[in-house]
Amino acid sequence: MENDAVIPIEILFQKSELVVTFLIIMLGIGFGNLRIKGVGFGSSGVLIVAMIAGYFYQFEPITILQDLGIVLFLLSVGLEAGPSFFRAFKQHGRRFITNVVVLLAVSGVNTVAIIALAGVPIGIGLGLFGGAFTSSPALVSALQFSPKEEVIFGYGVAYPFGLLGVILFITIAVRLMRPKMEAEVRARTQLHTGVFKLQNEEFAGRLIRDIDFFQDHNVVVSGILRDLNMRTASGSTVLLAGDVLRLEGLPEDVDKVGQTLGVEVQEKFDENAELDTRSIVVENTSVVNRSLGDLDIRLRYNVSLTRIMRAGVEFVPRQDLALEYGDVVVAVGTPYQLDQLELFLGHEHHTVQRRVDIGSLAATLFLAFFIGGIIIPLPGLGPFSLGLAGGALVAGLLFGHFGRIGNFIGRFPRNATAVLRELGLALFFVQVGFDTGQSFVESLDYQAIYYAFYAVLFAVVPMAASFLFGHYVMKIPVSECFGVICGGMTFTPGLDIIRQADSSDRPVVAYSSVYPVAVILVIALVQGMYLALVTLGAVE
Repeated sequence: MENDAVIPIEILFQKSELVVTFLIIMLGIGFGNLRIKGVGFGSSGVLIVAMIAGYFYQFEPITILQDLGIVLFLLSVGLEAGPSFFRAFKQHGRRFITNVVVLLAVSGVNTVAIIALAGVPIGIGLGLFGGAFTSSPALVSALQFSPKEEVIFGYGVAYPFGLLGVILFITIAVRLMRPKMEAEVRARTQLHTGVFKLQNEEFAGRLIRDIDFFQDHNVVVSGILRDLNMRTASGSTVLLAGDVLRLEGLPEDVDKVGQTLGVEVQEKFDENAELDTRSIVVENTSVVNRSLGDLDIRLRYNVSLTRIMRAGVEFVPRQDLALEYGDVVVAVGTPYQLDQLELFLGHEHHTVQRRVDIGSLAATLFLAFFIGGIIIPLPGLGPFSLGLAGGALVAGLLFGHFGRIGNFIGRFPRNATAVLRELGLALFFVQVGFDTGQSFVESLDYQAIYYAFYAVLFAVVPMAASFLFGHYVMKIPVSECFGVICGGMTFTPGLDIIRQADSSDRPVVAYSSVYPVAVILVIALVQGMYLALVTLGAVE
C-alpha cells in the first residue's frame, strides 16, 4: 500500500452569472429578514448585499435580467392593486384617500423645493426621496429617469435615516396624542355577546330570516343551544320555545332584543368538536366592496368570521367592513359549511385562475412590453414613451382591474403574484447593485451628512402635514389618521407602534384601505417630481 501511487483528482467549477445572481438573492433575502424590534431592510437587503458584492468582486450586471425583473415587479404591483385601485377613490375618497393625496402632494412640493434650492443633483434627490419613504417602488421609478449611480447613492444614504425619522415621528406623535387616542377608544361601543332563553311565544316556530326584529336592531343570532346540543344559526333555522340563543351586537341592542325574547341566562356554549377553521381568499368580484353585514355570511352559511388578512396585516372583521379582492377571510364552521362559503367568496370562481396560467402571464407580459414600446411625439416636448416600467404598471392595472381581457385572465392566486413580485424585485436589485456598488463607496463624502438631513425632512414634513390635515380638517380619528399615514408611506412597522395605544382593527383597516393606491401614486409622484425638476432647470 505504501508503494501505491496517488492519483490526484482536480475538481473545477465554472462560474455562471446565474449562479452568482441567485446566490446573492439568497444571501440578500436572509439579511433582509433580520429584524430588530420588528424593523429590518426587507427586500432592500438584496440590494445591499449586491452592492457589497459589486464593490469587492466587480460582477458585471446582466441587462436582460434587470429588464425582466423590473417588468415582473411592476406588473405584479399593478395586478395586486388593480382590483381595488379605482374602486378605492369611490369607497374612501372623502377621507382616507384625500388624506393620502395631501401627504404625497406635500411630499412632492417639499422634495422638489429642497432639491432645487439646495442644488442637489436630480438623481441623488429622487434616490433620497425613495430612501426616506423606504419605498422600493419609488426607487424603481426613479431609476428609469436618472443615472443609476446617483439614484442608488441617494437611496442608500437616506434609507436608514428615513427609517429612523419615520419611527421617531410616529413614536413621539403617538406618545403626545395617547390621551386623546385612549379617549377615542373608550368612546367606541364594542360588540357585545349575550345569552338569552326564548320564552316569547311570538317568535317560536318562525325562521330567523323572517324575524325583522333582529335586523332592525342589528343583532345576530350566532348560536343556539337546544337539547344540550350546540347548533349554528342561519336564516333558515326555526326558533323553538326554550331555545338558548347567543346574541351579538351593540350592548344596548343585545339587551333590548334579549329582554323581548325572554330572560338572560348564564348557560355556557360548548363549542362543537367538529368545527373547523379555514382561510379563504376573496376572489369573487360580486362580493367585492360589499359589507359583511350586507352579505349576511353568518346567517347564510352558519359560520363565524374571526380574522381578515389584507395587505399583509390582520384585523377582526366588523359588520360594516367591505370586502376587497384578495382579502383572506378566516372562518370557523363545519367542513361542509366552509366548503359552501369558499364557493361563495370565489375560491372556485370562473374568472379567477387557481394557478398562474402561462398563456395569461405571457399575454400580460406582451401587453407590458407593447405599451412600454409605444412612442408618441409631443409638440414642443419631443418623443414620449412610458418605457418598460410604465408599460408594466399600466398592463398590470388593466388586467388587475378587469380581471379578464379576451380569453386571458389577469387575476392569479395572491401567493403566486407575491412570488412574481418579489422575484422580479430581487432580479432587478441584484443587477443594479452589481452596477453601482463601486461608485457608491467612491461617492461617499462630507455631503452625505447634508443628504441625511434632507432625507429626514423628506419623511417628517409630509407626515406632520398629513396628520394635521387629516385629524383637524378631515376629522379622522387619531389612530386611523396614523394608519393612513403608514399606508401612504407603505411603512408597515409603524402599525406596531400605533397599536400600543389602540389595539383595535381601525388603524389596520385605514392602512390597508389606502396601501394599494399609495403604491401607485408614489410611482407616479416620482415621475412628476422629475418633470418638475427638469422644468425648473435643476442640476442634472
